[in-house]
Amino acid sequence: MKQVNPLIRCILDFYNLQRMENPVVLERMKEGNSEEWVMDRLERAIFNDCDKEAKATHSRYAIWGEDIRSLTLKARNEMIQGNCERAGKLLNIVINSMGAFIDAQVMLSNKPENISFIEPAEILESYIEALKSNNFKESAEIDSVVKRMEELIKDKPLFYGIEG
Repeated sequence: MKQVNPLIRCILDFYNLQRMENPVVLERMKEGNSEEWVMDRLERAIFNDCDKEAKATHSRYAIWGEDIRSLTLKARNEMIQGNCERAGKLLNIVINSMGAFIDAQVMLSNKPENISFIEPAEILESYIEALKSNNFKESAEIDSVVKRMEELIKDKPLFYGIEG
C-alpha cells in the first residue's frame, strides 16, 4: 500500500479541489453509447469484482453508491424548486466523485496480473494539464498538488506493477 497511497491521494485531491465549482470530466475511456451500455458495463464490473477476497468491498461500494444517489436526488429536488445553481453544484460533486472512482479503479488495476488500459502516469499527466488550464483558479494548494504529482511521475518504476 505504500506506493498506492500517494497515487490515490493525488486522485482524491484532484477531484476535491473544485468539487462544487466545476465538474471534472476527463474522457479517456469513452466507447460507444453510455445510455445503451451502462447496465452491461456495470454487470461486467460486478462479476469481475465477485472473486475478490476483501471482506467490506461491496459494503463500501454500496455506501458510496447511496451517497451518489442521495446527492443526485438532492440535485433533482433543487432543480424542481428552481435552484439550478445549487443543483449544478451538487451534480459537480457527483461527477467528480464518479471520476475519482473511475480513476482509482484504473490505477488499482495497474498490476502485473491485471489488464490495464491506462497507465497511472497518463492519469496524473491529465490532472496536471487540467490543473494548469484556465478552468482552475490558481492557488498554493493547486501548486502543491501539481508538484506532488510531478514528483510521482518522475518515479517511473512506480508505474509498472503497482504493489497493493
